[in-house]
Amino acid sequence: MKKYWFYLLLVVFIALILFPISSTILRLATVLSVILLWISTLYIWWNRPLIRYLLGGVLFSFMILFMLPGQNFDMNQLRHATVTTLQSFEGTAYVWGGENEIGIDCSGLVRQGLIRANFRVGMQTFNGTLLREGLSLWWYDSSAKALRDEYHGKTRVLLKAPSLNKLDHTQILPGDFAVTLNGIHSLAYLGNKTWIEADPGAGKVIIVQVPEKNIIWFDVPVYLMRWNQFNP
Repeated sequence: MKKYWFYLLLVVFIALILFPISSTILRLATVLSVILLWISTLYIWWNRPLIRYLLGGVLFSFMILFMLPGQNFDMNQLRHATVTTLQSFEGTAYVWGGENEIGIDCSGLVRQGLIRANFRVGMQTFNGTLLREGLSLWWYDSSAKALRDEYHGKTRVLLKAPSLNKLDHTQILPGDFAVTLNGIHSLAYLGNKTWIEADPGAGKVIIVQVPEKNIIWFDVPVYLMRWNQFNP
């Protein structure tokens, strides 16, 4: 019976990880499922010292990682990691509210680029600041409209442009992004006048180079945005 609950929790956890749509309730459920899995594993196999030591080591490692002192980081390295992460989603299916490789939407794509870059560079450099920021970005979900409105002080407006086709691209950098004035769509900049977006019309994540006359998002007014992490 004890193991039945363990396997049930394991199935729930895997389902939460694979389920593309993200929300506050689902993120909370994910955190709770991890905690309950750890407790149930410890309870069921308490008489096995190796498992006790492994579980203790996992908990200790997690605490150490996220309690590491903050330090300066290479902004170019973080920007490069963000762009690389964004590119890895090319071809992913468009799913409203999605945030993983099974399905993703426009704001989820922009957010996951930086979230995963923070975790990747943070782990590589043992930088607690980046790991904590990645966790914060993951927890405080935000729509394209919220990103435009500088939600939780994570973003700031750089400038307003009549369209991406008419934008002077020397004013932005890879890792910056654009949000339409009405706040219903966002696109991320990869550099060299190339953008990536989770396009509901195409039904997937696509990479587009301007000028582009066949996709509406490149001919509407936009705000150009920058993550505050990328501010000097």
